[in-house]
Amino acid sequence: MDITKEKVFKSLKKVKDDKFSIDKIEQYCLVLEIGDRDLQVAVIDIKSDRVLILEDYSLTKTEDEHQKVQVLKALFDEHHLLMVGFWKEVVLCFKNPKYCLAPLSYFSKDNARAILKMNCEVQSSDSVGYYKVNSNDSVNIFTYQKEVLKFIRSIYVNSKIRVTHQSGMLVNAVLSNPPFANENELSLYIDRFYLHAAVTNNGKLVYFNSFKIQKFEEYIKYINLICHEFKILKKEGIIKVWGYIKKDSSHFEALKKNFPVIEVGNRTSKLNFGFKFDEIPEHQYFDVFGNYFNL
Repeated sequence: MDITKEKVFKSLKKVKDDKFSIDKIEQYCLVLEIGDRDLQVAVIDIKSDRVLILEDYSLTKTEDEHQKVQVLKALFDEHHLLMVGFWKEVVLCFKNPKYCLAPLSYFSKDNARAILKMNCEVQSSDSVGYYKVNSNDSVNIFTYQKEVLKFIRSIYVNSKIRVTHQSGMLVNAVLSNPPFANENELSLYIDRFYLHAAVTNNGKLVYFNSFKIQKFEEYIKYINLICHEFKILKKEGIIKVWGYIKKDSSHFEALKKNFPVIEVGNRTSKLNFGFKFDEIPEHQYFDVFGNYFNL
């Protein structure tokens, strides 16, 4: 693939608050959430907890880290803000299936790779990262693309860079979103090609897992399995869904038919949004905003 001759990204969504000011960039947090074929960008004012920018891009599928950096570079070179290097914080969040959440009491730096290998296949060439999830006493261990991190560090040399993983950020988002029930409740995040599921009880995480989805019926299968395991009643329990699903879609209606109690989740109350964000459904980009709760 010749990156220089192809349009390797496509803008899917762009929202910008009128309060954004290039002169205040040193008080802003930049969030970059990178998946195999997508990128989300958010800018949040740390002083006011106000979301100022949200963008969503699809990316050309790449074969290795080197190609991924080329794709990102092509996007960054055309972007009016991403090459600016004076953000107060930069959060680089990776989206991939190689991760685990380990209790803090069982974790040490020396056994991070060994713990991860108990949960997924890890190659000797894979880079392994970890960090404490702020919302509970766990450590998120995951693989990441070293060349991508190197590229990001080369741009934001004056900013503090934090490296996270989508799974931990979803946990943050769920556990930073009261009120909490004193019974098992199921929080679902429908991503592109994945279903992420968290079970909580009284504000404590009981379970978290991700499932690769190839056809719609698999959503129903996995949700049924979780409801059965944690005794969440399909007609009386608590099930909330966030992510890439429309409330008026046939897919949501199918979920509602199988799980009558399912409801679309709300946007976090810990961040502020101007009227420009009214065009974005409140249940979307829940994971992106979760990154802000790990600063």
